[in-house]
Amino acid sequence: MKLNWGHYIAIALGCFMIFILTLLFSANDSGHAMVTEDYYEKELTFQNEIDAEKRANALAEKPVINSQANGMVLTFPVEIVPNEGSLFLMRNNNELDDIRMPLKLDGKNKMLIPANKLKDGEYELFLKWKNENKEYLVKKTVQWISQ
Repeated sequence: MKLNWGHYIAIALGCFMIFILTLLFSANDSGHAMVTEDYYEKELTFQNEIDAEKRANALAEKPVINSQANGMVLTFPVEIVPNEGSLFLMRNNNELDDIRMPLKLDGKNKMLIPANKLKDGEYELFLKWKNENKEYLVKKTVQWISQ
């Protein structure tokens, strides 16, 4: 059988269609997890977050997080006594490993995040608190390595 130019065009179009369909199906299979589900609602309050972060950066002494054998210890300076707050440790690779906790300090202005809740790796720390009707926000990258 002899091929003429019409056959070559049909073969080229068929190969092109197979290529496009392959791209379509392979792009559809990739996971697309969002960092946050309520993205648009958070966008509306983004300026408040910027202001809270500026207030936290302006503090003379900031909260400190240290690793110990029993977990991570969050320590607030004595002059900061938060009325309320929250701690969020976000894992970028798996949202099931995220940790959300209300801010509950002991008598020494410390809070323990137990080691059994933590997985080895990198976390994004989001620490929010209110003090004298002003909101504060600290964002930081922390590492946890089991000891």
